[in-house]
Amino acid sequence: MAASQFVASTVTTPDGAVLELFTAATGAARAEGGVVVVHGSMVTAEMYRDLAQRLAEALNAPVHVYNRRGRGASSPQPDDYSLTVEISDLGAVLAHTGSQSVFGHNYGGCIALNAGRTLDITQLAVYDPIISFNGNFNAAWLDDYESALGSGDEEKALAVLLRGLQTAGPIAKLPLPILTVLNRIGSRTQPGKVLTSLLPTGPREIRAVVAADSKAEPFEQLPLETLLLVGGASPEYFAEAAEALDGVLPASDFGVLPRLAHDAPERPAKALVDRLADFFSS
Repeated sequence: MAASQFVASTVTTPDGAVLELFTAATGAARAEGGVVVVHGSMVTAEMYRDLAQRLAEALNAPVHVYNRRGRGASSPQPDDYSLTVEISDLGAVLAHTGSQSVFGHNYGGCIALNAGRTLDITQLAVYDPIISFNGNFNAAWLDDYESALGSGDEEKALAVLLRGLQTAGPIAKLPLPILTVLNRIGSRTQPGKVLTSLLPTGPREIRAVVAADSKAEPFEQLPLETLLLVGGASPEYFAEAAEALDGVLPASDFGVLPRLAHDAPERPAKALVDRLADFFSS
């Protein structure tokens, strides 16, 4: 199969913001439709390039991934930022691409799941969605994160974030002072510089997750074709939320992918790509 391209374009949202969009497609793929990928917090669309290209090749269909606000050439987060803004942005991307299929990871999973209740989405898949039911998502660390950011201590802010979310593997369990020192070293690398530049987007996104806390029952409106995936090596709270959601959906598919960590979509793990390809080609 021909290698996929990764073509940049832009989408204008209803409130006049601009979103940077990248489309992976093989030469034989149709121009419209396909799958839209909604990335997580503290990352950019570029980190999902390999996933988009491999999935496009597997599906022989375009896969679109856009920079959410505050990243790349996309507009900054507005002062009145909320999950509603993200849902509207996703709606604009779906309208632009002609797609009705969505994959969300981490906070992107939260956006996708909430958008699935109102937007015209027929296929919805998520991996490790960060979503709160009945207060199960603990964000007691958020004030410390914002305090460190406000004082200009970006390395400490990142350490608080990593310890709070527990998505970075064993390193996230290190004592705060040690993790802060390691972040100072890491911030000199190119990936570290990108991560540091994204730190200011974190507080609004975490607060949006907390503000959207609800019971699982309202999500009964989700599309019939809903795939809920979690990594076997991911923090437990992802599986707890996905299982709660699976319990109220009449025909969802829930699965744990053994040995995969939270960053599986960014690697991307073959088991995840294969599972998504099977789902979106059905």
